[in-house]
Amino acid sequence: MSPKLTRIFGFFVLIAVALLLGAEVFDQPWLMYIFKPLAIALIFSISLANWKVHPSPFALWISIGLFLSLIGDIALMSQDRFFVYGLLAFLFAHICYLAAFSRGVKFPARPSVWLLYLTVLGSFYGFLFPGIPSALRLPVGFYVFFVASMAAQSMGRFLMLNNHPARLAALGTVLFLLSDALLSFDRFHAPIPAAAFFILTPYFLGQWLIALSTRPSLLRPQSEH
Repeated sequence: MSPKLTRIFGFFVLIAVALLLGAEVFDQPWLMYIFKPLAIALIFSISLANWKVHPSPFALWISIGLFLSLIGDIALMSQDRFFVYGLLAFLFAHICYLAAFSRGVKFPARPSVWLLYLTVLGSFYGFLFPGIPSALRLPVGFYVFFVASMAAQSMGRFLMLNNHPARLAALGTVLFLLSDALLSFDRFHAPIPAAAFFILTPYFLGQWLIALSTRPSLLRPQSEH
């Protein structure tokens, strides 16, 4: 996708997210069912278009991960009813991202970074553990392990390659982690005032940066294997 078209798509993503947040503020849930999947679908389109222009395995895995994120977002809109299915969709999305960030880069890219992420997120999981329903403790534990591994691999990859697309992906995964942490705190520990704003803003920004990292003009050979 050309830089101009990418900016246009980014503008529409911004509008969709703004309307989604407005739906939360003015308690219009029907708008959420339109603009939440629309926002992530637009972000997915950026990655998919980049893959079609330059069909690298990296862009393909990111595109699959974004598509699974779309499924996860739809499932999570029903709150508790399909929460486990949404969690599974995002778990597989993170596995796809992990596969993308491991193209041409060993896993773990930086063992010290991986251990740091596991320690921090594992400690956060332990903090939330008493508030997690017993039926969800194991699935959430698996999710924490894979999201920590994915984000650590992205950061380690950036430290190894030190290029712009790797930087975008690493920053995107950090924002994704922030969103997940706030969502988990709000759901399993205590409500967060204006939770939608603080959870959704880093989530969509993070996914957008991850999608941007697939731009063919930005990729170097090391990240395309």
